[in-house]
Amino acid sequence: MTPASAPRAIAVGAGVAFALCGLLLAAALWNPTACLPFALLFLVVALGIRHRIAWRAFGGALLLAAAAGTGTVSLLRNRAAGIPWVSLAVAWLFVAALAWLLYRAGRAMRDAARSGSPAAWISLACLVFVFPQVMQPYVMATGSMEHTLSPGDYMLVRPVAGSAVSRGEVVQIRYPIDPKQLWIKRVVAVGGDRLHFHDKALILNGVPVEEPFVIHSTSYLDSFRDNFPATPNSPLPGNWAEELQRHVVNGELTVPAGAFFVLGDNRDDSLDSRYFGFVDQSYIVGKPVVTYFSAQYPAGKPYPVLLHPSAIRWPRMFRTF
Repeated sequence: MTPASAPRAIAVGAGVAFALCGLLLAAALWNPTACLPFALLFLVVALGIRHRIAWRAFGGALLLAAAAGTGTVSLLRNRAAGIPWVSLAVAWLFVAALAWLLYRAGRAMRDAARSGSPAAWISLACLVFVFPQVMQPYVMATGSMEHTLSPGDYMLVRPVAGSAVSRGEVVQIRYPIDPKQLWIKRVVAVGGDRLHFHDKALILNGVPVEEPFVIHSTSYLDSFRDNFPATPNSPLPGNWAEELQRHVVNGELTVPAGAFFVLGDNRDDSLDSRYFGFVDQSYIVGKPVVTYFSAQYPAGKPYPVLLHPSAIRWPRMFRTF
């Protein structure tokens, strides 16, 4: 880089950092807990570049590289997401271009008196890359798990592919009919268990189950839903109707080995194993750990909650599972 081009590279780097800060601040109106910390980080990057601190620019480039790496690893791990590779390539190249502009700004300032310390930025970049490998965000979109989880609850989910799962645990599953979709349900039965419903009450291995977390949003009895496994009163997806018949003995459904039966806590308004069948061990992909944000959105549609603080449900934040 020539001395004549250095000021321009520095100005471009500062502009990139300020632009990223602005975009993240705008996104924080909808999701403040996830976006505000990164907005502040890129504000630090931008101000550092303005003050000719080289490692502020290098640090911003490292953060972008770590974010791109995290996204790539996540998508390779979850190939069922179904996102077009062309879109991924365009997004990756865009992030790489921004990181390169910040890196050029850092190179233009490498002879400056204040180079800054690399340790903090390297540590932050490592955290940005590693943390999503052990915790992944998820937003509850439906009321099928109320009141345990409500629409608008943002949570961190720990990947648990292949780990042991027990009755009563809340888990993240791949929807068996469309594995691209990730849902949150509660495991109520494991391989070898026998179950049936009697007037909305779950009977497991011949014993009524106490479920204080369950709610019933309707008072009427549905012949199939509330007395499962009765004769279905509507078509069931896939081959679940035939499989259901094979596993019902004396009015009880027996869960096969290596499979799980999952339900929503909002029993009268949940699409669950009663309707789509057993969930294989390989389709249980995570366990919720903590709710880090929650907001009541009008008509279920996200909107800038920071402009409407009353929509934030403070008591639901930082609840653990």
